[in-house]
Amino acid sequence: MFRKNIRLIKRFKEISTTLSKLGFYNISEYFQLLFGIEIDETKRPKKLREALEKLGPSFIKLGQVLSTRPDLVPQEVIKELIKLQDKVAPIDFETIEKILIRNYGEDLDRIFSYIDPEPLASASISQVHVGYLQTGEKVAIKIRRPGLKELINLDSELMLMLVKFLERHSKTVKELNLPALIHQFKRTTLREANLLIEAQNIQIFRKNFENYPQFYVPKCYTSLTHEEILVTEFIEGVKISETEELVKRGFSLKKLSEELTDAYFKMVFVDGIYHADPHPGNIFVMDDGRICAVDYGMISRLPKEKKRLFYDYIIAVTTLDVNLAMHFYEGLNMITPKTDIMELEQDVEAFLEKYYNKQLDEIDLKEMVLEVIDIVRNNHLRLPMEISYLGKTAINLEGTVRSLYPEFNPTKRLRKFITLSTKDYIKEKLLELKTATELYYYGIFKLENIYRLLIRERLTFSIIFKDLEELQEFYRFQTQKIAVAIVFIGLLISSGIFFLAEKTAIGDIILIFAVLFGIFSLYKIFKF
Repeated sequence: MFRKNIRLIKRFKEISTTLSKLGFYNISEYFQLLFGIEIDETKRPKKLREALEKLGPSFIKLGQVLSTRPDLVPQEVIKELIKLQDKVAPIDFETIEKILIRNYGEDLDRIFSYIDPEPLASASISQVHVGYLQTGEKVAIKIRRPGLKELINLDSELMLMLVKFLERHSKTVKELNLPALIHQFKRTTLREANLLIEAQNIQIFRKNFENYPQFYVPKCYTSLTHEEILVTEFIEGVKISETEELVKRGFSLKKLSEELTDAYFKMVFVDGIYHADPHPGNIFVMDDGRICAVDYGMISRLPKEKKRLFYDYIIAVTTLDVNLAMHFYEGLNMITPKTDIMELEQDVEAFLEKYYNKQLDEIDLKEMVLEVIDIVRNNHLRLPMEISYLGKTAINLEGTVRSLYPEFNPTKRLRKFITLSTKDYIKEKLLELKTATELYYYGIFKLENIYRLLIRERLTFSIIFKDLEELQEFYRFQTQKIAVAIVFIGLLISSGIFFLAEKTAIGDIILIFAVLFGIFSLYKIFKF
């Protein structure tokens, strides 16, 4: 316990020093700015992002989680957090080698013929090295940073201590429910740090895209993968952000934009599971023109029931149906006690009117997502994690595609997938209608049978308000006890008066009655 406290103090000092160099006098001030509790015009969102990047792996991941929470973080801060660069100082190869030996033991040299000591990339969760298997295949070896889990647990505890301190001194902070956010950050980061889970994600995406030639998912060597080491096929290609090189190689930027957008819309609207970090560093164009996404640690799902609510919302936009749009917010359990329903309806109606009768290619995806974020924040709505990640992914995708081909609008590609999805949606609605009809049909016969039974048996209904009867019984006993106590006190006073008047015989009789009433009242008290 003592050693843990020392580590917390050292980490707190390290964080405080880093923040002070960026112009923040204490952690409390930084957090208040981050959540928009107090706005200081001299400290721009860019400084908040830079602070997160300098504070290391845990805080970079916290920033990524915060970028999906427009219900907590101001929009201008979110725009900056989305730009977070997940790059940290590399780990020396001696440390990496120890991790490899710990996991592979004596088999290390039998598996790999060569591992490049210079890292290909160094991020908050892991570091990537190029290697070759003894079979000659070139692979990417992803190694989790040493002590990462301990650091995440330490920083989480420190954040919770800070949040509890702020909650004691600020009602606004308490209303934000920041402990839940810290727990979400800890849970998602520890999950992303488990590379066995990432290997499972890769297998799922490979299956989903096995018949989709435009998009490629790298092969994963599951037999060589451990919790802190992931081995995948090495992807030879050009980063999608290197547009000049892509043009030089003869690729159509417009076609690449369409294919990347189509792949992501397929993930969301068809598969219901999507790569949640589509920034340019994670997307490559291979030599044969296929697009390949790497790093499947951050993925999210859109369950069928939530997908159905999205289709309802799309229909609400096309038909200007405010009630159907409100069903979206209610169905996702987004409405909180602080939400003013009338104001929410007015904001939703204004949003629908803006996009009603617009062609898909006239809609700016990023602008639309940011407007929904405004509705969420202004109306104190609760944002489900799946929806928050979807918003962040949409903004990232739009930015990646626009940087690739500025004239391209990803929203117009939505028609292809919404049409397919609407067919499935209609099928589901028809099935629901069929189920409801069957229930209604059989319900008629059930009601008829119940009616005949009532007539035949002449059943009598007796409605008993059990709780009310018990309450009545309780007050009846209480009243009796009070009455007995009054009589007891009256008899005692009366006997005293007779004793003072020297009429002892009558006083003795009344005193006996008083004693009997006293015993009786004690019996009543202990009985109930």
